[in-house]
Amino acid sequence: MDEAAAQAMARQAMQRQKGALPPEQEARPAAAGRTRRERDLTPDLFDSPLRGKVRGQRSVMAYPFFHLGKSAASREVLRYDDGQVRIEVAPGPAGMATIYDKDLILYIASLMAEKLRRGELRADDPKPDREFTFTAHDFFRVAGRDTAGKAYDRLLQMLQRLQGTQVRTNIEMAGEGTDGVFSWIDAVNTRYRRNVRKEKELVSVSVTLCAWLYRGILSDTRLLSFADGYFDLAPLERRLYEIAKAEDVDEAGWSIGIEDLHARVGTRGLLRHFGQFLTELEQTQRLIEFGIALHRPAGSVQRRGRPGYEGMVVTFTARPRPALPRHTPGSIPLGNQDPSISKESKATADEG
Repeated sequence: MDEAAAQAMARQAMQRQKGALPPEQEARPAAAGRTRRERDLTPDLFDSPLRGKVRGQRSVMAYPFFHLGKSAASREVLRYDDGQVRIEVAPGPAGMATIYDKDLILYIASLMAEKLRRGELRADDPKPDREFTFTAHDFFRVAGRDTAGKAYDRLLQMLQRLQGTQVRTNIEMAGEGTDGVFSWIDAVNTRYRRNVRKEKELVSVSVTLCAWLYRGILSDTRLLSFADGYFDLAPLERRLYEIAKAEDVDEAGWSIGIEDLHARVGTRGLLRHFGQFLTELEQTQRLIEFGIALHRPAGSVQRRGRPGYEGMVVTFTARPRPALPRHTPGSIPLGNQDPSISKESKATADEG
């Protein structure tokens, strides 16, 4: 029993002698201990749960920083160089961070966006807090992942890859760059407890975000929000969606050469296979929020035999948003509706 509990019991004994405290309200040491443990695990001490939209930093969305396979590459080095932007990503001891590991970076960026919205983070803070603490369950909920089986083991492996992957780039964040290498997260600390079977159960995860990405999120005046179906997309579809979002594609459309798009996506597949994938995607139009079309520029010469994809142009177009309902006689004006309804409608319109 600690000193605080002993003092509380002493006060209660004095009150009981005076008849001021009924027996059913007497505190017991074991109950006090449970109360303290429960208080330690309350969400107030966490940055989770995430209540807002999933958001991403524009540069990390626009360029290839993650391996597109489900399994972590252990020897490959990812390189990108378009003459202006240079990126080199090397695997760590646990392999290179994958596009699915990126889900955790998006989750932390979203937690940071909520702190910014609440005014808890400032660009002029001389000692910024780059550590974010959350429950594994909340991350699984947001990313749509199963919590059964070895989910927590997979989370720990994900953290190892994010911390071990070595990134080098000339992209500057908030006017500052780095000539060295960095990892996505600088430090990881996990808390666990033992269940009745003496097995470890993960309680919380604390992650220190790298300074490069932290500056980028802090200085981004408009973090990009993701559609709810993003986590259901396949790796190539995710990259196409991210690039379209980072380029602010609207209903007027945005075009890029297929060779440049192939490099921006970061796929190791052949250009021919990539073109076939885009052709199938054009037919199904299953990419969320955006339509996609392939065409050959006027005046270009197509080679004989089997048609190739070299020189083709890919055009992304934002799908029209549903029109907001117009006020008609007899309907309730928006300003007179229930406040919770009007706020939700406004948030949906603002975030698209």
